[in-house]
Amino acid sequence: MATKHWKVLISRLGTSDSLYEGTVDAPTWPTALQATRSAIGEDGGVPDGASCNVSPDGVVTIHDSRAQRRYLLAPAQTPKAPPGTKRPAPSLPKVEATASAQARRAALIHPTPARNPAPPSVSPGAGFANVPRPSGPPPTAIENKLILLATREEQPTGSSPLHFRERMYAVPLPIEAGTAEKLATKLLREAQDELREQRGAKFVRIELFDHVWRSRPDRPAVVRVEWKDWNKGIDIEFPLQDDTREEPRVSSVPPPATEDRLSVAFEACQDLLFLKNRAEALEFGVHLLEELVPSEATAAFLLDINTDEFRVVAARGTGARARQGKGFPSSAGLLGAASGLADHAVLVLAHAQKDPRFREDVDGIPGLDVRALLYRPLIHKGRLFGLLQLANGVGRGMFSEADCEVVDYVTQQLSAFVARGAAPRAAG
Repeated sequence: MATKHWKVLISRLGTSDSLYEGTVDAPTWPTALQATRSAIGEDGGVPDGASCNVSPDGVVTIHDSRAQRRYLLAPAQTPKAPPGTKRPAPSLPKVEATASAQARRAALIHPTPARNPAPPSVSPGAGFANVPRPSGPPPTAIENKLILLATREEQPTGSSPLHFRERMYAVPLPIEAGTAEKLATKLLREAQDELREQRGAKFVRIELFDHVWRSRPDRPAVVRVEWKDWNKGIDIEFPLQDDTREEPRVSSVPPPATEDRLSVAFEACQDLLFLKNRAEALEFGVHLLEELVPSEATAAFLLDINTDEFRVVAARGTGARARQGKGFPSSAGLLGAASGLADHAVLVLAHAQKDPRFREDVDGIPGLDVRALLYRPLIHKGRLFGLLQLANGVGRGMFSEADCEVVDYVTQQLSAFVARGAAPRAAG
């Protein structure tokens, strides 16, 4: 795979303050991002919960609301070698930081306290040993193995003015995230071409899985790409990569203004129009809240009227896998107390374990020392469908009034969706 030259800029979200500037030689932007983060002492690619946009000219913009950072990766001209010299092909991504960026690294890393001690110093270049090299088959070989698993097409209606296309594919062999992103983008372009002559708003979603499934996937998609024709670029997510990390990052940077988060929530909740069932909607809601109101654990419960339990349908953060599918008595603990709240009411506690209603077996979270808790019931037209739970706000501990406003808005939209898919209430 050909190596490209990338210019990388990291700045404070919502400002022009530059935290890092540098260049990197890498075959794809995900590899370039990994190499850059490794150079500043971090691990991973796209941060958990971050939004990613790729413009038609190849410029990648990543907004990380949790750490309050903006990443910009732009294809740059490869520096020309002097006449008569040969430019060696690098075997590993090469990062070059500007002199001013070196002095700014402390400002970049300081707001995010490390969970583990810093590794011992290494010689130049050795720090990139942990950056994965592209090792999967080439995109053309993978494209020949594509299996179409599911497709959905919707035309404009009275309730939705959009042309919607959703296609899910499987590639039953190992695939790198960067390769999957390229292939998914190509498939998205093909779907765009199909809609070229159509009038009205258009929305296309492509998901690529690493396994074949029938009714429900065993694992999240390797990559998901979305295009909304009212936006300039395409949105890219790596759900499988995010699913392997439970621990949220800690940031001392304050969250964005309430009106900004509400604006993001308003636009994001339009996607509920295209979700198929309540489980998908609650998974969507948990991911959205993880981005807008970062906490150490977030979960969505549905009320099971057959067992009179609140059952975890979607969870993120610490203990997510252990909680998935678990049921809890609907009248027990703070969970039960929150179920009796009126619409728009939120139960917030700064020291939940000191409340006499707290029950470790109900309100506790595996692997987490629960301190602050936020509960908001899913209520629509007076009927209770479930609850949302957030534990330990990231970076500040306690949940603020602004956080409650954002949670309330998202919950309203989820409640309306869940109500549409619920069975009618039996006559009493």
